[in-house]
Amino acid sequence: MVKQPKHYFEAILGINAPWSVQDVSIDEKSRIIHVELAYLVEKSRFSFFSKSQDANNNKIADAGFSKRWLHTGFGNYSCHIVSNFYDQTISGAGISKDALLQPGFLGDANRNYTHELRQQVSLLHFRSLAPEAIANTLRIEQQAVEEIISDVEKTPESYRLATCLPMESDPIWESMIYDKFHLRTQLFSLKLLLSKLKLTMIDPKVETKLGDSVNELRKFFISHANSLDAELSQICALSTKKQSVEERRSTVTKLVLPSLKNSIWLKLISAKIDLGSNNMPLNLFLVRLRHAFQNTHDNNVRVDILNQLREFFRKNARNLKQELILINKIMNDPEEHQISLPDERNDIWKRILKDDTFIPSSHIAYKLLLSNLRSQILMNPDPVVELNAVRRVRDFIKHNQRFMQQELRMVMSNGYSH
Repeated sequence: MVKQPKHYFEAILGINAPWSVQDVSIDEKSRIIHVELAYLVEKSRFSFFSKSQDANNNKIADAGFSKRWLHTGFGNYSCHIVSNFYDQTISGAGISKDALLQPGFLGDANRNYTHELRQQVSLLHFRSLAPEAIANTLRIEQQAVEEIISDVEKTPESYRLATCLPMESDPIWESMIYDKFHLRTQLFSLKLLLSKLKLTMIDPKVETKLGDSVNELRKFFISHANSLDAELSQICALSTKKQSVEERRSTVTKLVLPSLKNSIWLKLISAKIDLGSNNMPLNLFLVRLRHAFQNTHDNNVRVDILNQLREFFRKNARNLKQELILINKIMNDPEEHQISLPDERNDIWKRILKDDTFIPSSHIAYKLLLSNLRSQILMNPDPVVELNAVRRVRDFIKHNQRFMQQELRMVMSNGYSH
């Protein structure tokens, strides 16, 4: 075990009085940093003085035994926080409001992770990252991620969004109080609170600690999380547009995961249709599967690849709702209702391949396909290569008519103009 200066870790972890780091040890073999905390219990000199409301609310006490929580890591090292002192009254399903007000380096008595780790997982979850991607990003076990997401989902919807609110040590709060970050809000009570905190911090006659102002501001956000969608989206960089309960129920009822025999999976693998997804794990997984699919002629292997894609959608259905909605729309929209495109012998396809300004498009997958095909033709200007490129462009537009209305109109107007 290698000992490290304690005050470094106090600064890194945002630990302030009455908390302090009692001991730090590093297990080089397991790549784990153990941080043991100490807590200074403040006792009143005169027992007949009444305790303040904050003192009554402060339920941090010595449990008599150590509790260990998984914290956010340091590089390739995972971090475990250990303490005898914590609020033993916080328990139950979901994340409580009391837990949201706890320091980020602590955790609940009935959980194995700190509040800061929960905040980071919750934030990535609300950004629609899959559990596997979150685990890879934060370098923690996927099981821990799924456990945290489960607790977040059990949190009352009225303040569930507050589970991803930045911790008290995050500089965003100081920036708001000192007007370095201008928060746009229409909520009058929040405007008043911000004005009061800003004036208090610059008034030399008032002795107010920054930490107290930060806690007051965070407490306001937690209490009013359900009516602060726009403000939370600014702080957390989230898109917080809500669906009504009826809309969500309708979506759940109507969405169907196609069977393995459905041709939709083959079209996805062969890039004949594009979902226009912003889900990075899905896009990366598709690239890997398409490469494997193209490099094998074994039908059993190909069926297994299609099944892997379907299983990915099944396991991540909650984070792929928009993609599943599009898949269902494509399934329910027979190809016979699609517009008949010009024949592959029509000169418009060659013109599209030769002139990148002829039919401009903002469709990323389409632009990447054109770029790739143009490079192939430049390297090998063979008529067969050109014909194959024409067919791929035509097939792509044919199977993505729903998402390429502008391009489709230009193809139709120019393709049949002669």
